[in-house]
Amino acid sequence: MNKVLKCDKSIIANEAKLKHAEDLIIALQEEIVTSYEDKIERANELVTLNKEKAKLDIDLITTNKKNVNLNLEKVKRAEELIIANKELEAFSYSVSHDLRAPLRHISGFVDLLNNNNSTQLDSKGLRFLNIITESAHEMGNLIDALLTFSRLSRTELQRVKINSKNIVSRALKTFSDELICRTVKINISDLPDEMGDENLINQVWVNLISNALKYSRNKEKAVIDIGGKVENGEVIFHIKDNGAGFDMKYADKLFGVFQRLHKASDFEGIGIGLANVSRIVMRHGGKCWAESKVGKGATFLFSVPNN
Repeated sequence: MNKVLKCDKSIIANEAKLKHAEDLIIALQEEIVTSYEDKIERANELVTLNKEKAKLDIDLITTNKKNVNLNLEKVKRAEELIIANKELEAFSYSVSHDLRAPLRHISGFVDLLNNNNSTQLDSKGLRFLNIITESAHEMGNLIDALLTFSRLSRTELQRVKINSKNIVSRALKTFSDELICRTVKINISDLPDEMGDENLINQVWVNLISNALKYSRNKEKAVIDIGGKVENGEVIFHIKDNGAGFDMKYADKLFGVFQRLHKASDFEGIGIGLANVSRIVMRHGGKCWAESKVGKGATFLFSVPNN
C-alpha cells in the first residue's frame, strides 16, 4: 500500500513538473513571439524612417541644386552688371572728352562774334550771344561733373584710419569765406573714427556741407548739426540743416546723376554732388539716405562699415 501511495505521489509530482515545464515552454514561446513582433514593428519603423530620410535627402539635394543654379545665375548677373558698368563708365568718359571739341568751337566762335561783329548786332542779338556763352559754360560744367563721376568708379581706394573730426574741420575750411559773410551756427557732436579713403571721404563731407549751406542760405540764422555714432557694426554720420528741405516723395531721385529737386533759379547747381556722395559711400560698402520736410530742413545720413 505504501508503495502505491509513493508511486501516486511520484506520478503527481511528475505531472506537476510536466505542467510547469509546459507552462514555461508556453511562456517562452509567447515571449519569443512578442519579442519577434516587437522586432518586426521596430524594423518597420526603421524602414519608414529610412524612407522619410531618403525623401528628405532627395528634397535637400533638389534644394541644393536649385540654390547652386540660383547662385550661378546671380554670379552671371553680377558679372554682366560689372561689364555693363565698365562699358557705361568708358562710354561716359569717352563722350565727355568728345563733347569738349565742339564746345570749344562754339565758345571760340561766340568770342569772335563778340570781338569782331558786336557793333553789327542789336541788343537782342547780343543777348542771344550771351545765352550761348552761358549755355556753353554750363555744358562745360556738366562735362567736368560727368568726368569726375566717371573717375570715382576707377579710382583705387586707399583705406586708412580717418580721424572724422579732422576731416570735417578740413572740409569746413573750404567754406571759410562764405561762413564769415553769413550767420551760421555749426554744431559738431561725436564723430567716431572710420576706415576709408581720406580724399574721397573729404569729398563726401565737402558736398554734404555745401548742400547744407546752400539750402539754408535764405534763413536769417542757419543752423547745421553734424554728428555720428557706431551702430550694428557700422559708423553712421549725419548732417542736418534748417533750410528749404524737400518733399520725401522725390527722395529716390536725390542721389541720381543730374537730378535736382529745386529750380535752378532758386538754388544753383547741376545735380551731381549727391550722386558723387552716393558713389563714394557705396564704394566703401555703405549707403546714403535722407529725411526731410518741405521748409523744415533736411538730414542727410551715410554709413560705412566699422572695420
